[in-house]
Amino acid sequence: MRPLSAPELLDVWDRGRDHGPLERALALLVAACPGYPPDALAALSIGERDARLMLLRQWAFGAHAACVAACPACGAQVELGFALADVCAAGLAPAAPLLLEIDGYAVRFRLPTSHDLRDLRGPAARQQVLARCVLAAMHAGAAYDGARLPESVVAALVAAMAAADPLADIRLGLICPACGHAWQVLFDIVTFFWSEIDAWARRTLREVHALARAYGWREAEILALTARRRQHYLEILADERLPR
Repeated sequence: MRPLSAPELLDVWDRGRDHGPLERALALLVAACPGYPPDALAALSIGERDARLMLLRQWAFGAHAACVAACPACGAQVELGFALADVCAAGLAPAAPLLLEIDGYAVRFRLPTSHDLRDLRGPAARQQVLARCVLAAMHAGAAYDGARLPESVVAALVAAMAAADPLADIRLGLICPACGHAWQVLFDIVTFFWSEIDAWARRTLREVHALARAYGWREAEILALTARRRQHYLEILADERLPR
């Protein structure tokens, strides 16, 4: 995996605008992992996929992340800043199939992947994912239908999956400075990273437009400049427009 150049990031943004979060996440990884089979990237656990996206985000926009959440108790806007490396410290999931033993049941399972999440909709989505991820089940020494596991075993299986792949469901703790209410918010790196890419892409294209119009440069030539140099040229243009 490697960082994406400005033209590559713009290309992913352009192609991903009409797609959903799952397709956007995979498009970013495919672009950052040339020569790596797309199906293999889609077969990563959700936590491992998101760990790679967090690394890609650090390369693109820095190691620090900041977001705002509304307090569910009083509605105040609460700012949150954190290092992505601290979030990734939760660790990656094991690659081998896992085993859950509870209440006389033994369930061999794997972790959900992007393949499993494709085309899943409605209230039966959880059951569909579990049906794909349960590899074998035993009860009282005999084979058991993994689709008919008791709800208590299903709940334990979901908890075991979450524990084995902690980066798949990241919750951040917040305390409202206005009212003292404490709660947790979901941090979705796909949505967060894509919103940053979208803002960056629109800003960059405005810069390209301004520089191309002023100097006659092609898009590729402008994007080959560092962001700092582009900004310097834009400042020169702004100075020239000031009344003398």
